[in-house]
Amino acid sequence: MSSHQQTEFEQQIPVIIGGSHPVPLLDGSMAVGIYFDNAASTKPFKVVSDFIKDIEPYYSNIHRGTGYDSIYCTHMYEEARKIILDFVGGDPEEQIVIPVRNTTEGLNLLAMTMELDPNKDVVITSMLEHHSNDLPWRDKAIVEYIPADVEGTLDLEHLEKRLAHHKGAVKVVSCTGASNVIGTVTPIHEIAALAHKYDARIVVDAAQLLPHRAVDMKPKTDPGHLDYLVFSAHKMNSPYGEGAVIGDFSHFQEAAPYLQGGGTVYSVGLDHVIWADPPDKQEAGTPNIFGMLAQARALQVMREFGMENIVKHEMELTRRFLTGLKEIPRIGVFGIADPDKLDNRLGAVTFTVAGMHHAHVAAILSYEGGICVRNGCFCAHPLIKSLLNITKEQEEEFEAAIKVGDRTGVPGAVRASFGLHNRAWEVDHLLHMLRIIADERWQGNYIQDRMTGEFLPEGFNFSFGNLPSF
Repeated sequence: MSSHQQTEFEQQIPVIIGGSHPVPLLDGSMAVGIYFDNAASTKPFKVVSDFIKDIEPYYSNIHRGTGYDSIYCTHMYEEARKIILDFVGGDPEEQIVIPVRNTTEGLNLLAMTMELDPNKDVVITSMLEHHSNDLPWRDKAIVEYIPADVEGTLDLEHLEKRLAHHKGAVKVVSCTGASNVIGTVTPIHEIAALAHKYDARIVVDAAQLLPHRAVDMKPKTDPGHLDYLVFSAHKMNSPYGEGAVIGDFSHFQEAAPYLQGGGTVYSVGLDHVIWADPPDKQEAGTPNIFGMLAQARALQVMREFGMENIVKHEMELTRRFLTGLKEIPRIGVFGIADPDKLDNRLGAVTFTVAGMHHAHVAAILSYEGGICVRNGCFCAHPLIKSLLNITKEQEEEFEAAIKVGDRTGVPGAVRASFGLHNRAWEVDHLLHMLRIIADERWQGNYIQDRMTGEFLPEGFNFSFGNLPSF
């Protein structure tokens, strides 16, 4: 079998558009591009893209239109809502799906509709959080953080002590289902049970978790049930963006509209408004209709393929990568580095190369290996600063430089994140390129851009002349 031949199992994986296509390299050759940036966004399922193309001729705005196309799109939109709720075990009698642009908007929606008192109410989140599950809460309540160890294990004893200490003032525990930086899967149902014990609600940022693990919100009779779940379909092989917030109908009924405008009302006078019932009350304006339909179809594809098969495939890739990294000098892995401890670890692997700037490593992988990774702080600055042991003095130094337009000293790491379309040979190629970097055998002369912090190979620029353009 050649290195690029697919195994029987890989042949069963749904076709993903753009999983491999030619990209130019620094030496003038072309290579099969390797996409390891799935934690940021994923390539779309072909069947989902085809599904939307089939619907395109019937596109129309939804709700209140009386034409055939509008009624069809309205029907499909509401069916999509049911599919999304069912995928996470939601209760159609009590919970509803509110479509949003992405997880960030969903978490902002919740923070804006919780009616928190910033002077006395407390929100507890964790050190593992993406900024989207940290910043929206900061001006709405007193925010505290659950500590985590170097492998990303959250200190639940600390959580319970803080819940008990505040004596009912904690209104929300908002935590990630899995870290976008180190891939640690958190015990969301155990956290939920603790929150409920002290009369707090739980919000789960499932942006990283849901594409890689089955999630069940559980019935309200279960102490570990999830009150709110937020996620993004663009991380689940769905084109056209879109995400969702899932929570109790009663919450969205009582809350003020997140946005105000068309579609959110039953009647408006010059001196009064009668707001519509949810979900309309929280869905101002024309929604991303195709995004909603694509989201539901992508979830169907994932269920048809089997979440257990997704887990198996990504664990194999992660194990292969972590095993290979142990043999390369200068590589430091954040989070769980043991290839045999993957039950609570996703295939988002963040690492550093000792003595090298993270942007330099990422540039060599791209320009000389045709490999797309992500580098920086991954919208989780407090976590990365902690992992890198950045001192307060160092933080003040590079932040002062940022303010005068110099980003060359911004700390960070490199992240390779695996998706359903990735193959074993791609992992092997990444390991090969990291050996070249560790041995300092790269070809180009890379110059760092002061304003962006990026490294660019001297005398070379990507050409997009053969790609579609405006």
